[in-house]
Amino acid sequence: MTKESTLAQIQEISTMVSEHTNDGKLRLKSSIPKPLEASEVEYIAKKASWDRKMGKLEYIFYKSLLVILFTIYGVFRFFQYRYNRLRLSILTIVNNPANTPQLIKQDVKGLKKLPKQLGAILEDKPSYTVGGGLKGLLEEGSEIVCWSVCADIKHVSLYDYNGLLATNVDEFRKAVHHKLAKYYGPQNIPSFTVKVPHLHKVYEDISKVGDEEKKSVIEISLLSAFDGRKTIVELLKTVSDLKDKKEIQSSDLTMELLNTQLIELVGQEPDLILCFGPRLDLTGYPPWHIRLAEMHWEMDNNEVLYAVFIRGLRNYSSAKMNVGK
Repeated sequence: MTKESTLAQIQEISTMVSEHTNDGKLRLKSSIPKPLEASEVEYIAKKASWDRKMGKLEYIFYKSLLVILFTIYGVFRFFQYRYNRLRLSILTIVNNPANTPQLIKQDVKGLKKLPKQLGAILEDKPSYTVGGGLKGLLEEGSEIVCWSVCADIKHVSLYDYNGLLATNVDEFRKAVHHKLAKYYGPQNIPSFTVKVPHLHKVYEDISKVGDEEKKSVIEISLLSAFDGRKTIVELLKTVSDLKDKKEIQSSDLTMELLNTQLIELVGQEPDLILCFGPRLDLTGYPPWHIRLAEMHWEMDNNEVLYAVFIRGLRNYSSAKMNVGK
């Protein structure tokens, strides 16, 4: 290789390196953003300031709107509550049985129909409140039983979530007996029967002991949360075990069978359920037994009142039963 050819190659390589370097510089130069002009910088600063101000204004606007809405709702609920309480007070004065069976019979005399099975949901109030604890439940439950006896209702289901009535049956029987004595007098106390379904126990009226000929005029079932979903779960477990042991066939597992078993375990489905609370809260009431039941409650009420009882019977009397049609 001659000296001239070597110099030519070196010069060619130098030219290529120079061109590549120039291309890199051009690309780097094109990728560097141009400096903003003063007017553009001022515009961006003003826009950022405006966005901050608008953000604060939006926050103030929506917060003020929320406060206004809550205030309006609070004022509305206050007057609604006062109205409902006043209405209940008036209804209590107008519908006052005064421990007199004749007045209750007169109230239900004009009704087209009465529920054969009545359910009542009682609130478990704290013991430190007025009408709370076990004493309050005994008073409320026995009052409902007396109204039902006077209205000629044969079956009543009393439900309290924790089952205080079911675990204090003796106290409940005494409370009902004492309350019926106020209505009918000590010599004419109607006889009654108390059932605790999940314990499979039946208790007679304390005045009926030794008197087999005295017929019960009302049957009282004491229910709790155990008689709800837990009973259904236990029943399904039992049915599953029987099927695994091949004591029953799959064809025998029908809705009629389950319905029959649940009726034996819990009792008949009520025609009417009265909720003596400020809202319709079933609190775990047996779900199988509310399929076709009418329900009645009075808004903002937290007491067991005769006005709620009789209004529930009147609404049931005028209700149309389509039974799924």
